[in-house]
Amino acid sequence: MELYEEAAEHLGPEFDTTRHACRAAVVKSPALHYLAHYSSGVFDFGVDALAEPPTVPDALPGGTRRDELKRLGRHLTFQANALDRALQEVRTGRLIRTVLHTEEGALFCDSVVPAEHVVGLVLDHAGTGPLFGHPAVDEADRAVAGLATVLRSELSLGSLNPGGWETFGEVVPLPGAGAREPFVTAGEGALAQCVEAARVDDLHVVAHVAGGDVLAMVDHLADPALGPYFKEVSVEARRRFYLGFLRELGEVATRLNRAVRPVVGGLLVRAVLDVEMGAVYYYRLGPGEYVAGVTIDQSRVAEADDRMSSLADRLTPSGP
Repeated sequence: MELYEEAAEHLGPEFDTTRHACRAAVVKSPALHYLAHYSSGVFDFGVDALAEPPTVPDALPGGTRRDELKRLGRHLTFQANALDRALQEVRTGRLIRTVLHTEEGALFCDSVVPAEHVVGLVLDHAGTGPLFGHPAVDEADRAVAGLATVLRSELSLGSLNPGGWETFGEVVPLPGAGAREPFVTAGEGALAQCVEAARVDDLHVVAHVAGGDVLAMVDHLADPALGPYFKEVSVEARRRFYLGFLRELGEVATRLNRAVRPVVGGLLVRAVLDVEMGAVYYYRLGPGEYVAGVTIDQSRVAEADDRMSSLADRLTPSGP
């Protein structure tokens, strides 16, 4: 595999180990086509397997595909910072991983420490498998998450378990969790499917949104087993926040889609906002319609995503 590397003029030897780790991540994961490092939104360096000459512009406006990807990565780091500020209200920690999964590829933005991000890309998986949970997307996602953990270790910092894969498959019932009925905030739309998908063990909030309205929303936030997660924010306050945030998530997805689609291709069909304590999920069902979910347990992020994927598949039998 032939790799192309590009570095900004400001780069010095202090970035050597970071560049080596990024190169190793691309070599190790064939699914990862592009990887770039940003500090405070500024492009530091990139490494890719795009198999494109460095000086020949492609069909995209504004220069080569690499130029477009550099600008998109910078835009994504700024968007991630804005989303991070919004999510701080419910005290679930920093936004550590953002996944934007389109019909033709996926983009990942993972935080190493505040103001330091790695941005990865996988392209052209359309038509090679099921849209949700495509193996190449998962492989590239894990590669970028693993890289963020490696870069944290260089600073003597522990893993934040982005993606929840370090604990994937180790699910055990939470102490005191029972088969209780969820709290219903809105009871129309795909209510039965949302109730079936929500669980105390992993997927704590599930909503069905269409036309800007939350048709159905259920949650297990008040379950006694989740009590330790509510030392700073009450159940009612967090429930109100998620009701508003999940309603607005469609507009967020639309803005992100406008930025990502010209470069990556296809509509945005899935988004994950992975914070230090859990994640928020978006799965597109159709124009203006989607299902959204929340877990507040970082060790269950991967399992909750799988449940959201299954829910979206059930509600879109013919695909998005």
